[in-house]
Amino acid sequence: MTKRHLFCFFIAFIVTTPSYTQEFTLWGNPYVGIYSYNGITTNGYYTLVVKENWGTELYAEDWRMTVRLTGDIVSQDGTKVFPSNKVGLVLSSTEGQPSSIPDVSEINLSYPVMLNGTQEIDLVNGANVALTNKVGNNFVYYQFQMNFQLAAIGGGYLDLLDDDTGNKTITYSAPFEFKAYIGGEEFTIHRTYDILQVHKLSTNKNYAILVNPVNVDLEFNTVADYANGKNITFPNAVTVKSNVAYQLRVSSIYPNFSSTSGNILPLDMVRVQLSGDGQTTSHMVLSDAMVTLLQGSSTGGGSKVYDLTFSTVANDARILDLPTEQYSASLLFEITPQ
Repeated sequence: MTKRHLFCFFIAFIVTTPSYTQEFTLWGNPYVGIYSYNGITTNGYYTLVVKENWGTELYAEDWRMTVRLTGDIVSQDGTKVFPSNKVGLVLSSTEGQPSSIPDVSEINLSYPVMLNGTQEIDLVNGANVALTNKVGNNFVYYQFQMNFQLAAIGGGYLDLLDDDTGNKTITYSAPFEFKAYIGGEEFTIHRTYDILQVHKLSTNKNYAILVNPVNVDLEFNTVADYANGKNITFPNAVTVKSNVAYQLRVSSIYPNFSSTSGNILPLDMVRVQLSGDGQTTSHMVLSDAMVTLLQGSSTGGGSKVYDLTFSTVANDARILDLPTEQYSASLLFEITPQ
């Protein structure tokens, strides 16, 4: 009898997927104590932390972190709701190891990042450097900490959020959801924190506006003036001083530009713009209803100064049909607390 020898080969294919993060955690619980109508930023931090163990590879170019509220920012007694769009987070610093961790200048977002109800908002997105723990040929221990300060915008809206009698402090809590998206993986942290304490508001609201020039002349003398439109800018024309967040508005007292002979010209032919303090507003169409030109934060103890521009659009055919006269209107500038 012939003996047969059977040989069996067992071949195992083991496929491993690199673990991009071993841990996503949150440290700290800062809160904002509000005593006046001015804005305030905490000294403490929410610290979001990404960790990776020694010997395990981390390399992620596509990474971001977000925040959202899962409910309202509510007072402890449930009777008051703090507006979420007045609260934000500011990336103050980063730290950790190894030396390749991103710093604040390499993270392309404008801060503060304002909360917006339950909408998910990017805290970190589009960083210029990858998250990696590779040093030479080794994968070292990795810890990346992002320190976020909590900020609240000042303004007249705080009148409705302190204690009606002024005798006690009102504490507001917020249900947060923080997420990290790193290398195709998603990590979520839910925390509810006491984040705001509104005390008796001890500072009165003070705000003032000064507008110069008194007269503005837009003259149309040539065909080019009609074809290209006209504009005139008055440097340092609007000065604002306010200890609360404010808004600047403008309107015409009358519904049209008018001439001494009774001819009229529509207000929407003229646009108004402010620029200064690092910002330029949109060209707002003039109206006999109040138009918001600018929303600004408290000026502290000083003033903010803006250039004022008046302009018309190019090729406005309505101008060509008008009799040659001087048309005028009186404008009202207004500052109010937000």
